[in-house]
Amino acid sequence: MKSQATTPAGRHWAAVSRARRIGASLVVAASIGMGLSACAPRPPVGLANCYQDLPLAEGALNAPKNSYKFHGVKLVRPRLMERLVKERFPHNPSSNYKPPPAGSKVCAFAFTGNFPAGQVAMAPASVSGKAAIVLTTTKRELLFSFVLAKLPENFSRPFTQIA
Repeated sequence: MKSQATTPAGRHWAAVSRARRIGASLVVAASIGMGLSACAPRPPVGLANCYQDLPLAEGALNAPKNSYKFHGVKLVRPRLMERLVKERFPHNPSSNYKPPPAGSKVCAFAFTGNFPAGQVAMAPASVSGKAAIVLTTTKRELLFSFVLAKLPENFSRPFTQIA
């Protein structure tokens, strides 16, 4: 008597069974891969253009990379940004201050570290502190920087993580 594996019908069903196992394995692997990619940190909607300016914001700090910590980025309405600058520096914010171009979006990058007076580009020269907020446009222009004693509450937690 022949075994099932040696008969043509047996070989056929063995091949079908093997193909089903391979197919099921591929489906499981694809599902896991899609699930892992969905878990990967991504910038919130609208912040992708801001993250392209992170090197510009870090460059404005004029500090070694290991001397500061990046806390997050927010999109800020240009009018709100101008109001904040005028509230903090009502007389003369900085000789380098320029309002954002019409139609541009403003990105506010938050950092902590030790920032001596005059170190952070576009910040008032006489201000030092433990926190810095660097404002850029999504068109890769440096607008203004704040050096503060500490980060404002809305920057006290990370908004996103860079992978």
